[in-house]
Amino acid sequence: MDISKKQFETYVKEAIDNIPTIYKEKLDNVVFKTEKEPSTQQRTALNLRPCDALFGLYEGVPLPQRGGANHSILPDIITIFMHPMTHIYTEKKSLKKQIYKTVWHEVAHYFGLGHDRINDVESSLKQNTKN
Repeated sequence: MDISKKQFETYVKEAIDNIPTIYKEKLDNVVFKTEKEPSTQQRTALNLRPCDALFGLYEGVPLPQRGGANHSILPDIITIFMHPMTHIYTEKKSLKKQIYKTVWHEVAHYFGLGHDRINDVESSLKQNTKN
């Protein structure tokens, strides 16, 4: 999909705005940014192969591991990568859905949720919106 970085950033902002309130209200000292691709250092640190796509990345110390202390001056960073998604998702609707899923996934890591728990919370959120 061929969209501008500005449009992609708009989709990311919309996704951030739609994070469930219970989580969004508790985000503190987190910076969201967009990049075209993961850096070489990020890919190396994650042991990604050249064919591996990375949509988003949380860099920081998850809340449960802080032991109640917040001594960090630097913010946690959530980066959403444009090119991997726009190469795979060719329709606006599917791209926006994946951006939201990626933003939520990285926010969940900030809260210390592992992949199984993220899936449980997603299922619960879907059930709550159906009722």
